[in-house]
Amino acid sequence: MVDEEREMLQLLSLLLQYPNSSWLENNQLRALTTDLEKLPKMENVHAFLNYLDHKSCEELAEKYVATFDFNEHCNLYITSLICPDDRKRGQVLADLKSIYLQAGLEVDTEELPDYLPMLLEFLSIASQESCKQVLEIVRLGMEKLWQQLLENHSPYAGLLEICVGSTAPILCSETARTGGGLS
Repeated sequence: MVDEEREMLQLLSLLLQYPNSSWLENNQLRALTTDLEKLPKMENVHAFLNYLDHKSCEELAEKYVATFDFNEHCNLYITSLICPDDRKRGQVLADLKSIYLQAGLEVDTEELPDYLPMLLEFLSIASQESCKQVLEIVRLGMEKLWQQLLENHSPYAGLLEICVGSTAPILCSETARTGGGLS
């Protein structure tokens, strides 16, 4: 993964967090995009930033909560979208945490290891192999979230489209390197 792709994952991690008045007020977000202009789907980022420009922090917070906190099919805890069984989900969360620890990332936050902004932050700094391990677990959940956001006509759908599109090559890299493929 090139540096710009890693920066994009960091930006997406930030944009998918609860709206913060400090980054809304001083236009930091637009400055973060200047090095990313050549990446695919930048129009989605610009559309989202335009959405942010036209809403108050209170309106953004209300929309964020309505989108991610009150809809069981549309939340940022990715494994909840793919593991309806709590025991199975608990094991998946433990597996994610183990991957983080093996990669040298100590999770000292109150968030669960499947919280999408944390996942994206991890993917932006981890090795290709660690990224692949995480994506093998969460990829389907990311795709489900994207589809749900599309169905809901959410302004966050474009951001998830970038998440899904930018992480696909990581999963495909092993197949491409070994010459494997569909048979």
